[in-house]
Amino acid sequence: MRNYTYRARNLTGRIVEGTIRANDQNAAYEQLTEDKLIPVEILPVTASTENAMSRLFFERIRDEDVILFTRQLSTMLKAGIPIVQTMEILRDQIENKRFKQILSGVSRTLTAGSRLSEAMSEYPNVFAREYVSIVVSGETGGDLVKALSSIAQWMERELEIRTAIKSALRYPLMVCIALIMAAIIMLTFVIPKFAAFFVNSTVALPLPTRILLAGSNLLQHSWPILLGMAIIIGVGTVFLMRVKSVRLQIDKIKFHMRLFGPVYTKIVVARFGRIFAMLVRNGVPVLKALEIAPTVVANTFFQKLLVNVRQFIQDGNTIADAFLNEMPIFPPMVTSLIAVGEKTGSLDDMLDQVVDFYDMEINYTLKNMTTMIEPIITVVIGAGALFLALSIFLPIWNMSQALTR
Repeated sequence: MRNYTYRARNLTGRIVEGTIRANDQNAAYEQLTEDKLIPVEILPVTASTENAMSRLFFERIRDEDVILFTRQLSTMLKAGIPIVQTMEILRDQIENKRFKQILSGVSRTLTAGSRLSEAMSEYPNVFAREYVSIVVSGETGGDLVKALSSIAQWMERELEIRTAIKSALRYPLMVCIALIMAAIIMLTFVIPKFAAFFVNSTVALPLPTRILLAGSNLLQHSWPILLGMAIIIGVGTVFLMRVKSVRLQIDKIKFHMRLFGPVYTKIVVARFGRIFAMLVRNGVPVLKALEIAPTVVANTFFQKLLVNVRQFIQDGNTIADAFLNEMPIFPPMVTSLIAVGEKTGSLDDMLDQVVDFYDMEINYTLKNMTTMIEPIITVVIGAGALFLALSIFLPIWNMSQALTR
């Protein structure tokens, strides 16, 4: 199935536009006719055009929207409401136009006789691979309600962690932006007013003043060059990150950074453990779960290690041995709990213990991150203020001393 844009007339004769998902143009025509629309034009949408249209004309589908939908879907199915009717009710309740359109497509696919997982898999940007895999396991095991509830819990916890990280980084980021803006304003508008006075004086200028004047002069007269260099560096960085070998090394370094490496490792372990436990608990085979789980962690080095783990298990080794030998970034406690879980048949429960422990560690670290960073920011602001004061007042002091001689 693919997407088509259409222009059609409704019963009042007004032209309406939108997109529709169908097997071909004839099927799209039939769907529009069933919706009591008279098609005027139906055109296929390419992938690039579709992404551009989604960004320009539709609201972004937030994680909160998908979580709420999943919760409501689970509740209504538990109450015994047929799935097609449930989907139509939820579609009518949702305000997000893009999400409403996607649920209309899901509803049509369900009406045609497909399973929920098949209908959702047509929209991977909304229903990710791990989401669909859990739905498949729920359909196969006959407990779709439990599977949907597990998905909602997993997404809620992922959202909590992301929100906590953003909150912890918001304050230092805003302070850094404010400092950069203040420095640009000072060098562009304030320092030039002192420049002529200092340069025309017969007193030798101290080093801080010379550095400040050079920076002001560079920013005033060479800003196009600086802007061009910034653009080149930015574009170059983007292209470098697309080179697999470079991206792999950068992702590897993230685990070994002195200050942020340990907390980054905890976040990765918790995210992997959460999705892996959920997949295993819902009946997804371990090898399949190891194939799906890496998509949740956007780190190519970690993904490469998981490929090695999966291959090690396929070669006939135990899960614990695979992680012990092929996952060096995992702390010993994690591999020990995996070994216990494998022996006792409670791998998902052991992984839950790992996740709970690291979630507490992450929360503690994030809550204290601002407290840790505040002294550094204070020192930087103080050093900048001292440098600025010395740059301005030292030459004035030297000139006053020269006049008294």
